[in-house]
Amino acid sequence: MSEPTSKKANLRLLALAILVGAISAVGGISLWNVLQGPTQASAPDSTLMILPEPRIIADFALVDDENEPFSLDSLRGKWTMMFFGFTHCPDICPSALYDLDLVSDALNEAQVTGVQFVFVSVDPERDTPKRLSEYVGYFNPDFIGVTGPPEQLAPLTMQLGIAYQIEEHEPGQEQYDVYHTASFLLTDPEGRLHGVFPAPHDAVKIIPDLIAAID
Repeated sequence: MSEPTSKKANLRLLALAILVGAISAVGGISLWNVLQGPTQASAPDSTLMILPEPRIIADFALVDDENEPFSLDSLRGKWTMMFFGFTHCPDICPSALYDLDLVSDALNEAQVTGVQFVFVSVDPERDTPKRLSEYVGYFNPDFIGVTGPPEQLAPLTMQLGIAYQIEEHEPGQEQYDVYHTASFLLTDPEGRLHGVFPAPHDAVKIIPDLIAAID
């Protein structure tokens, strides 16, 4: 690699690092604003940050990996572990879904029912329902892939404290980056935000904390 090219690549990596840091900071501030309150119900060593009061989520209109509507009603009646990302993610998303698969297997072994796992793509341009179905199915056939138009995704992520940004690109371009908060969100059977599992994740620690929360 020539020196000018190397410098250009290094500058791009630096810019990406700064942007990722900014997204993480925004996400951290958003999550703090969501979670702050007079008390925290979770134990000091818990990986789950429980809201002092469950947060009501405004209705939304997305679509799942079977091309069926996915709205607030889809969260009601069961506990839901949610993760926001995109299928072209090189590392964070595959690692997160792997951890969620371990959590799901542990719940099945413990005969804990009434929990669903939802992967929400913030990259609807590339992540069609078909692609989502193939992607989440690779990790666990019971996982649900969800996406939707930006005008529906943006309000939902904002009220949940999820920050994301899509790199500028030409229409139809296949390669571009998406930066996003890496937290797991837990909603209760009434469709309210109950708590957050901040990154980095450890499935072994998440399992007992999740079971304790939904018990």
